[in-house]
Amino acid sequence: MAKRLRYYYDEESCTFQEEKITPKSALKTVLSHVSVSGLLACVGMAVYFFLYDDPKSSYLKTQNLELESKISSLNDEMLALEQKIDQLHLEDNRFYRSLMNAEPIDDGNWNGGVGGAVSEPGEPEVLTEAEQRMERLSNKVEIQNQSYAYLFDRINQNKDYLRHLPAVKPVSGEVISGFGMRMHPIKAIRKMHTGIDFTANHNTPVHAAGDGIVRLAGQSRGGYGVQVEVDHGGYGYITKYAHLASTVVQQGEHVKRGQIIGYSGSTGLSKGPHLHYEVIKDGQKIDPIDYFYGDQTPEEYVKLREAAKMDNESMD
Repeated sequence: MAKRLRYYYDEESCTFQEEKITPKSALKTVLSHVSVSGLLACVGMAVYFFLYDDPKSSYLKTQNLELESKISSLNDEMLALEQKIDQLHLEDNRFYRSLMNAEPIDDGNWNGGVGGAVSEPGEPEVLTEAEQRMERLSNKVEIQNQSYAYLFDRINQNKDYLRHLPAVKPVSGEVISGFGMRMHPIKAIRKMHTGIDFTANHNTPVHAAGDGIVRLAGQSRGGYGVQVEVDHGGYGYITKYAHLASTVVQQGEHVKRGQIIGYSGSTGLSKGPHLHYEVIKDGQKIDPIDYFYGDQTPEEYVKLREAAKMDNESMD
């Protein structure tokens, strides 16, 4: 193979001269190639480290992603716990403390919690926030435990009162019409509906809402038809069960909560078979919807209240 010759242009002689390769020029050429190669290698490494993580960085990034996922999951669990304890608090204030004539837990005490957790220098903000939430949650749990202990103590002290309290539905039916101004189905005028109407087919068993003594059983005046009235001891409560088909108790008889006292019907001024139920406290007719804690879950009770609020036509 013929030796490849290289030429360069000599400006002084205006001719092309054969390039002579000397050790110096050869070294210069080699160094030039090495410099270019080194530069390209550096550029390549920079691109690699920019686009791709080294093993340690990749491991740390994976660990961070796992930690973020766990933190998100713990936040969801803590939120669920916070919502649950707040729901227990709401039920306590609205139902149990009302039932026991106890003052509700003050919102300031409930939401005030305790002083915020002191964070350590350099501690991650997410950790400090989690510690503060846990401290508030623990405080609420303690307040609720104290509340239950207080209520159980009151229950033990007021067993007789609780037996006589009209605290259950007299029939299992749904609410047709609630307490308040309603259209009367017979008189066709809006008038005060002083009780609650329940769905009850003819001859459905009607139960006493609490312990007491029957003070009336049979036909009555005022459009109530056949009815039973129960005096619930010395606590000021009287319950009325109207438009019955028949009664199975007599005046002066002692009855227990849940005992059958009669059967539903449509006697008196009534649109059809149902039960009209009233609660009278210290001589004043009040909304019976506030006295159905004994056999209802909080969810059922809320549903019952919503049905009683409807402005519709009563059955009597």
